[in-house]
Amino acid sequence: MLDGLFGTDELPNQHVYEVAQMVVKEYMDEHHVKIDHVASLLGTTKGYLYAGLDPSQTTKPLSIDRIIAITKLTGDNSILDAVVKQFDLILVNKIEAQASVLDLNVLVDRASIENNDVFREAKVDLSDGVIDAEEKKRIIKELDEADKANAELRSRVMSIEVD
Repeated sequence: MLDGLFGTDELPNQHVYEVAQMVVKEYMDEHHVKIDHVASLLGTTKGYLYAGLDPSQTTKPLSIDRIIAITKLTGDNSILDAVVKQFDLILVNKIEAQASVLDLNVLVDRASIENNDVFREAKVDLSDGVIDAEEKKRIIKELDEADKANAELRSRVMSIEVD
């Protein structure tokens, strides 16, 4: 299949696999369990789970079914967030309840803080007139966090029924 086409630093969707590994590892640490226990909770074996989390194992890639199972088990949306970022999208939780003004104030404050963080980071990183890879990465990270806060605020405002 894809074996031998990519170097280890350029595997397709490498970041998604790294996030999936982190989510599983954090779950194991939090619940004080081993990988074989996690595998059994996911309805698979330790070998298949290891292979599914290894991007170089192209014959057993991480499937959407496994991503959903890991997300449901852990309650951590990080893998889904990594997937949607591949498409330049933002993952925002669906709001079931109608927002109150108090809820909106909290979200406005959060969005304001996140947006200010973007400007502060960009100002510091661009102050010398050049931008390196790490500075660019930090600015993009802050932009992503601000985008998510703004999207959540937008979603809440849109959910409000007006008379």
